[in-house]
Amino acid sequence: MTDAHIDRAIVLDFTELRCLDRRCRTLLPGDAEICDECGGTNLGPLAAFPAALSTTLEDRPVVFALEATRPAIVGRSVPGGEPPDVDLARFPGAAAVHRRHAVITLEESAWRIIHNGENPLRVEHAGVPKDVAPNGSALLRSGDRLIVGSVALYFFAVE
Repeated sequence: MTDAHIDRAIVLDFTELRCLDRRCRTLLPGDAEICDECGGTNLGPLAAFPAALSTTLEDRPVVFALEATRPAIVGRSVPGGEPPDVDLARFPGAAAVHRRHAVITLEESAWRIIHNGENPLRVEHAGVPKDVAPNGSALLRSGDRLIVGSVALYFFAVE
């Protein structure tokens, strides 16, 4: 995935809405009443969450909200299985994502990602890449770019 493909995901406005359908998660303007991607009407304010992961799919911004009260599993769903909180199955490069690739959690007011898989996990802060070893972890800061397997996302936190 190239940076040009995810440029629209770099800026995240917490006044926007997101589609709450697990299969969609499209980012929408704050005054939207219906998701123009899936047609759903179950929309929620992004501001209700302290952090989010953002990327694009076919040039549409997609947002996965993160909760402070529980860890979020980042991975790839499989038919008949329980989907992870951040389901990357529909994104290009998802074949390199494990079903339970990583966990993002808030620990002592700091967001952290823990690598549960064997395939690559990289965190880039201010353009400096850090490969996270299996069973290792890394601190997340707002604006960090994550590479999970071969899928790129951006991490944002309300500060």
